[in-house]
Amino acid sequence: MSSDGNGIDSAAERIARETGIPPCPAIVTRLLRETREDDPDFQRIGKLIAADVGLAATVVNLANSPFYGLRTKAGSVHHAITMLGVSTIAQVVVRLVLRQAFPTASGSVAERYWKTSTATAVIGAHIARETRQADGEMSHTYILFRDCGILILMQRSNDYAALLRNVPLLADGSIQASEIELFGATHAQIGAQLARGWQLSEALSDAIGRHHEVVTSAEVRARTSREALVLTATGLAADRLYADWNRQECREWSVAQEWALPLLGLSPDALSALAERVGAALKSGGH
Repeated sequence: MSSDGNGIDSAAERIARETGIPPCPAIVTRLLRETREDDPDFQRIGKLIAADVGLAATVVNLANSPFYGLRTKAGSVHHAITMLGVSTIAQVVVRLVLRQAFPTASGSVAERYWKTSTATAVIGAHIARETRQADGEMSHTYILFRDCGILILMQRSNDYAALLRNVPLLADGSIQASEIELFGATHAQIGAQLARGWQLSEALSDAIGRHHEVVTSAEVRARTSREALVLTATGLAADRLYADWNRQECREWSVAQEWALPLLGLSPDALSALAERVGAALKSGGH
């Protein structure tokens, strides 16, 4: 099958139609539309979230978690929005709804996916906070969405799930060659289709769709926005830390660090120091 960009994008769109990428839930569409207004209506946003009792409770609990370190505990959705801000709450809701969008994704590979991606997303959020080169909430959302195309392909093919059992998730892009051979598109391209369908930002969609390509291709990096590249670099650094702590190899980082470290404003020694601080924060319950 064609491996050119347009061919892969077309195949990704076809797989999206045939497999049935989870449609963007109405609450996400309405919430993102409201948050993009020049003057977001806090009351309206609060009512949207509060209408779903389970979602509202989870938002309040997350706002009160050590990850955000609020001195005053939120007692309601409106209180959480006031303290964390509209943008943060919107990202939290998007991530919660994404997790709910794949109820059929079960089995050992899917469980490994969620364990790895959730942990790596938290690490990425800490890295973004430390480096101040990317928004922490956006980084968290990006890393959680980044490989969701894997879940879609798993639903499409049992052979793909079997293939994944021997692949270190999130740490190596070599699986893409097999994906193109099997489906004509990669999990990254399919994930980007979902992000666009959910009306997420262009930078986030581009970072998802190109997160393996930018590692080795200077040409792809040259036509990718700085915001998308910083998100990608943050995700790669998070992969590196997660792999180190689990005594695994992160081959993509060894290739990408030459351009990723400067984007994050880090030297190798600074990354090691950052890893210690992030590890300490995670151990203290800051996640």
